[in-house]
Amino acid sequence: MTIEKSKSTRSDPVKAPASTAPGSGIDRRSFLGGMGAASLALGTGMAGGFGVKPALAQDLSLLKGSGDVVVCTWGGASTDTMKEVWFEPFSEATGINVTSTSVPDIAKLEVMEGMGNVEWDLLDAEGTQMELAMQKGLLQPIDYDMIFKIVPREQIDPKVIKEYGVGSVAFSTVIAWNTGLFGSEGPQNWTEWADTTRFKGRRALYAQPRPSFEIALMAAGVPPEKIYPINIDDAFKALDALKPKIDLWVEKTSQWGVLMQNGEVDLMGSSLSRTLDEKKRTGSIDFTFNQSIVEQDYWVIPKSAPGGANAQKIIAWALMAQGQLAFASRMPFNVANTSIYGDIPKEMQQQLPGYPENAARNLQIDQAWWTANAEQVRLRWLDWMSKG
Repeated sequence: MTIEKSKSTRSDPVKAPASTAPGSGIDRRSFLGGMGAASLALGTGMAGGFGVKPALAQDLSLLKGSGDVVVCTWGGASTDTMKEVWFEPFSEATGINVTSTSVPDIAKLEVMEGMGNVEWDLLDAEGTQMELAMQKGLLQPIDYDMIFKIVPREQIDPKVIKEYGVGSVAFSTVIAWNTGLFGSEGPQNWTEWADTTRFKGRRALYAQPRPSFEIALMAAGVPPEKIYPINIDDAFKALDALKPKIDLWVEKTSQWGVLMQNGEVDLMGSSLSRTLDEKKRTGSIDFTFNQSIVEQDYWVIPKSAPGGANAQKIIAWALMAQGQLAFASRMPFNVANTSIYGDIPKEMQQQLPGYPENAARNLQIDQAWWTANAEQVRLRWLDWMSKG
């Protein structure tokens, strides 16, 4: 249950077929037609009807190559979508074969590096994982000279441009509830969520300190802007007050969908993607973006990755506007290329953590704090959880 291995809030919904994905407006065949080898060879550009600035054909020629590259992701619908809108079109256009595996694990990467046998070329790593891997000297710098020849620098959110990583997606934990009990009038902040008198029902949280620390502190009345730096003693005191109210600690994020579908829990601190999927599927779940907790992932390349040069090319490809738009039009995650947000269907925009109205109510995970305090938190958390 180490912090660097856990996926604090990551969970994917059941993916709609490419031809009917909500708000996408494209199917796989037309997407490949817009992004594949024909566009590269003929210089027809990448606008594809999305209203985004096309990349230049001579720039895309920089991505041509050969060989293989292994991408380590988190699986589920988000990886399926990455394959459809990024990896497969990249292979078709460049001649570089892409395969994917899971799950990003910095401890395992450290062993690989020590043995001189690195199996991964590119990782979709949590921010805390990136920070830890940087400290251990396990990563190679991102080649921004090459990337910015493909994607204009001004299109990329500067907050996710790091020396050893660049933003992939950002995901979130939200306050969710059973509409059969509360209708649309569920708790609007974590203090209300923890109020067992006003909101009676079975409560569930993810069994990891991140974001349980943040949730417990907000439930205790700490304003989101004053959460960091976290006082660890205060966090455990807040958790002590919250613990008797929690009926279920969820060990795996894949459990959220089943728990909601079966009506086993009524008040959740659950992943946005699972929650949104269940809301669309049955209407039995609703949620609020207020005090939602957002965590950033990054593309990172292992220091000794055998396909590191190809991994740099995949990053550049994935950051291009059309592919970013296709991904963000299907999945409720933020992406790094901010130039596409005006082109996302309005109904999908409103479901994204980065939508202005939603973003104003978010709490962003402080990855530097968590990396600096990971070990002492881990040991205390395991002891705290073991006491029942």
